[in-house]
Amino acid sequence: MANIVICSDKEDNVKVMIRVLRQEHQVIYCNTTSIDYNENYLSTFDLIMDYKNSQEHNRGYPIKKSFDKGTPVLAGGSSNYFSGMSAVTSIGISRSVSSSSSNIYRIINNMDVISGQYKYDFSVYKKIETYNDVFYIYHDKNLTSANMTPLLIRDFTAGYIKLTVACSTFRKGDLDLYGRPFATDCAFLGFPFDRELTNEGMNILNDVIFWLLNKTNIPAKVKDQDGTLLSSHEVYLHSRKSGDLIAKYKSDENGEVIFRIRNKFDYYAVAFSKDAGVKNAVAIDNILA
Repeated sequence: MANIVICSDKEDNVKVMIRVLRQEHQVIYCNTTSIDYNENYLSTFDLIMDYKNSQEHNRGYPIKKSFDKGTPVLAGGSSNYFSGMSAVTSIGISRSVSSSSSNIYRIINNMDVISGQYKYDFSVYKKIETYNDVFYIYHDKNLTSANMTPLLIRDFTAGYIKLTVACSTFRKGDLDLYGRPFATDCAFLGFPFDRELTNEGMNILNDVIFWLLNKTNIPAKVKDQDGTLLSSHEVYLHSRKSGDLIAKYKSDENGEVIFRIRNKFDYYAVAFSKDAGVKNAVAIDNILA
């Protein structure tokens, strides 16, 4: 059970999400216009979520400051993406958030995050009326962090070669939109917080929350085949189940690296020779939390 705070301009914006998450977690609502919307309060939670929040800039970036202390953030759709600033912008995920009433979405399977097997388009919420509901960001380095890992897409925007992403993860240490390293893991979720989600939508939401909160740090030393420690050497972490590249690391001056991996998942890591293949690649297999 996680201790989660959901920030929004109005409680009506997030009542459904609060009710659903309270089945498994302790969830508190924080009005973004209240005195509780501050860094010290938000930093006491395991996870911060926001949705239709226009006060992040006006209140001195409390979510961003909490995030910089190491609190994971699940950033939702922006209340007013023309004049207001929500967590999706302040923590460096994206500067452009759009919305759509279209309700057809596709999974890009990343076995480190998404546990289900999805083959077809599906709705993420139980639609009642038609208006702009689902938010999305763009897979475009000028608008969004180049290090995004898309999990769920809407479609290509008409007239543009930009992938519209309705859900994505971002990893600690990767560079954000402004060229700063993310202080910890975070994610974007474009689902409506005021609408009942379908089973598929709930599964994705639960997977992303689990991914954000269930990590273990595994230290390792990067050595060549002769046992020499390798500093500033790139190491690639892969899912053992699918072979997907999960993350890239670089060893420190002592040849050490810390893998941040999900509990109950199996990984392997590979470091390749810098000398045009003069030496063999070195691998660590069966990395488990």
